[in-house]
Amino acid sequence: MGPSPVLWTPNISTGPVTSFADALERALHLPGVVAVVLGDLARGGAIALAQDPDCPVGFAHQSAYAALTYARATPAGGEVPHELVVTGTHHVSLQHTRALSNAPGHAFVHLTLRRPEVNLALTRLGLSPILDGLPALVALRRPVPTAPLTDRTTGSRRHLLDRLRPRRRRATSPPDE
Repeated sequence: MGPSPVLWTPNISTGPVTSFADALERALHLPGVVAVVLGDLARGGAIALAQDPDCPVGFAHQSAYAALTYARATPAGGEVPHELVVTGTHHVSLQHTRALSNAPGHAFVHLTLRRPEVNLALTRLGLSPILDGLPALVALRRPVPTAPLTDRTTGSRRHLLDRLRPRRRRATSPPDE
């Protein structure tokens, strides 16, 4: 008999994602990934991003721009795309979204991968734990809604405003010399 076959297994971390830094680190260790953007689709986009040091400054955000624009352009009541793949000559962009569990909106992960190293099946496999934990992380970053002000009568508001206004001093005559 010949030697036993050795199965190649990707270097993929498992277990829950505990922070944005953890999610960025895991995503950057996926095969071929050169840039990662994590964020909130409904509230302004990127929350955290990282990129390979060999990439130009701002590469992560610029490479995510087209897919983010498309995903945000979803008409009201329309379905947000769960996965977008944009291919280019040198890079492939892969964006996944997940609905937030306790609030309206979607969290997203956007990866930019070197085209010669792309294996979308392995990337999706490694992305799974990140996508499972990302909605909770994004929800924690959103501002906590404040309770509405208690309804007070108009009269008590007017009285309060009158008390806060500066009082005018009475004009006095100049002292005699």
